[in-house]
Amino acid sequence: MIPALVLLLAQASLPAPNAPRTVRASGEGHVLAAPDVARVILGVEAQDQSLSRANADATARMKKVLATLEKASIAAKDVRTVRYAVDVQRSYEKPNPGLVVGYRVVNQVLVTIRDLSRLGGILDQVVAAGANDIGGLSMEKDDITGERAAALDRAMSDAKARASVLAKAAGASLGEVLQVTEGGRSPIVPIPLAAARAVSSAAVPVSTGELEIVATVDVTFAIK
Repeated sequence: MIPALVLLLAQASLPAPNAPRTVRASGEGHVLAAPDVARVILGVEAQDQSLSRANADATARMKKVLATLEKASIAAKDVRTVRYAVDVQRSYEKPNPGLVVGYRVVNQVLVTIRDLSRLGGILDQVVAAGANDIGGLSMEKDDITGERAAALDRAMSDAKARASVLAKAAGASLGEVLQVTEGGRSPIVPIPLAAARAVSSAAVPVSTGELEIVATVDVTFAIK
C-alpha cells in the first residue's frame, strides 16, 4: 500500500502534460503630478489652573480661527474637527505628588485649502487669529485617476520588458498575457524638487513641490 501511495503522490505533483510554459515579471510605473490641494491641522491650546477658564480660552480662540477661515472663503465641508482633548496637569513634587495644578485644552481642525496660491497667507491669518498649534501640512492632488492609469500603463510596459529579457535568456519568445495582478494601493510620494513653486507669503513661505504616483503589477506571460 505504501509504495502505491508514494506513486500517486508523485504523479499528483507532476505538471499537467499540456501546461503552458510561463514567465512571471513585476513592473513599476512612476508619474509626476503637481499638487492642487493642501491639508493642514490648525489647533489652539490653552492652559489654566481652572478647567472652565482653559476651555473658555480655547473655545474663544477656535471661534476666531473658524471665523478667519470663513472670511477666507474656506467652505464648511473643508473644515473638520479631528481632536478635542483635556489634559490634567499634576504636580509630582513633594509634599503633594499627584496634586492637580492645572488643565490643558487642545482643539484641532483639519482644513483643506484648494487654492494653493493663498496657502501662505491663510496660515499667516489663522496664526494672527489665535492658532498656536499648526502641523501635519501635506500637499495632495484631489483626483489622481488619470495619473494612476498612466502609472499602471508604464508598470505594464516595464513588466513586459523584464519578461522579454527573461524569455530571451531562456531561449524562448514572449507570448500572450495570462494573468495580471496589481501590486497593492499606489503610493503617493512627495518630491521636493528644486524648481518647486513657492506659495507667496511674506510671513509663511511654502513650497508645493511635486507628487510621485507609483503603481506596481505582477504579470504572468506565456512563452513559446
